[in-house]
Amino acid sequence: MMQIESFFPFIVFLAFFVIIYISSRKGNETLKKLSTHFNGSVVKFAFYPTFYGEHHGLKFSIKLIPASKSTPPRLKISLIKSSFLKLSIYREGFLSNVGKRLRIIREVKINDELFNKEFLIFSNNSKQAISHLSDEAVKTAARELFNEGFEYIIANCKTFTIQKPNYVLERDLDAKYITSILQKLILFSKGL
Repeated sequence: MMQIESFFPFIVFLAFFVIIYISSRKGNETLKKLSTHFNGSVVKFAFYPTFYGEHHGLKFSIKLIPASKSTPPRLKISLIKSSFLKLSIYREGFLSNVGKRLRIIREVKINDELFNKEFLIFSNNSKQAISHLSDEAVKTAARELFNEGFEYIIANCKTFTIQKPNYVLERDLDAKYITSILQKLILFSKGL
């Protein structure tokens, strides 16, 4: 009896690893197809399917984050590019309006009332954020990414990241679609 108890943690760990492997298999197979269009590969032994690639000399990653009890599955695309500006953009919603009225949320306002009404903008440098978002091509790229179903754009010191809930594996991981999304993300990040 004592020997079985000593193997129990190992059995639990092994079962956990097998479940992750099986649930990630279809995502990994779909991501492998991208390696024929992009210089890259699927990460082996990751907690969720992950692809690292290169597009026009810039490195990027694609992660397929599985659903959990409170969140749907998500497609996360990160362009690996350094920036001194930290910038977060979210679509306006009911909770953001409540937060603004209660003065809990302090956002950056740019010189475009329509954009200000559509999106919440946060930054560590409001002047640089306003300057960056004064470029019409950058604002158009942001709008197009949100129109594709992405829920945020976040630029930190190392990456520009977008996330889409409830992705469709066959449609959203098509090489032409990913190319289009990467081009919009590159355009959004220009000048930073």
